[in-house]
Amino acid sequence: MQQVVSYLRSKYNEKISIQELEEFSSFSYRNLQRVFKAYYNETIGAYVTRIKVENGAKMLVYSLKEIKLIAEEIGYSDVQTFSKSFKKHFGISPAKYRNKKEELFQKKNKNNIKTMPFFEERITVLPAQKVVYTTFKGDYYSTKLDRAWEKFLEEASKLKIDVNTAEFFGIIWDEPIISEIINYDYDACIVIDSIETPPKKFKVKTIPEQCYAVFKHIGTYQSISKTYDKIFTRWLFTTDLEVSEKPFIEKYTKHEGNTNNESEFETEIYIPLKKG
Repeated sequence: MQQVVSYLRSKYNEKISIQELEEFSSFSYRNLQRVFKAYYNETIGAYVTRIKVENGAKMLVYSLKEIKLIAEEIGYSDVQTFSKSFKKHFGISPAKYRNKKEELFQKKNKNNIKTMPFFEERITVLPAQKVVYTTFKGDYYSTKLDRAWEKFLEEASKLKIDVNTAEFFGIIWDEPIISEIINYDYDACIVIDSIETPPKKFKVKTIPEQCYAVFKHIGTYQSISKTYDKIFTRWLFTTDLEVSEKPFIEKYTKHEGNTNNESEFETEIYIPLKKG
């Protein structure tokens, strides 16, 4: 299922290959639909449509691109079809959604934003990273995510992956302000560039090269929402940089493996940027 979901997320704006889905899952497409519906509580078609309109929503609030061009980029043949799907999912038209940008992100008043600016630590290009990963589905802010990481690291240790020296990433596919909690997808990733033959038990993929604005959060994972609030209520409204609809990434530079003090945890938040 994880490989199927990764394929759907990478190809959502293209023609989906049923043959490739069958090869990934070892199911016929008919049976795959049944298994997918049981696990994700939506059909493959509904899942792809949701990913399309949610990525469209990101483009609407992160860019000034024309709605017609956004519709084309996410795989719709015309803006009318996109608008119909978008309104069915969000309850309002794409144009009205774009006008709600400040309402979506801005929890503090404009004067506070002007007097309390928030800046990225650096702009960087993160090179391609080969990782083993597992997907967590549910509330990103819940303790269930911590337990998912613990289980993942235990399994990795058993398979001779040195979790004490490895680099850890989290891929945030769905943003709380756009997606419903029930639909959050998060990939826990361990970099394996130095491993020639990855363990067969784990799914493997490459995080593609991407330019990012990088922010640092110091403290517990449960408090990371405060840093995200600063990014979306201060930085987003003052920066000249254009945010991409690509997923956010978290790099865990100081964590349970190298400190016992949660207040010393360090997480780098990578906000994807458009090229140019």
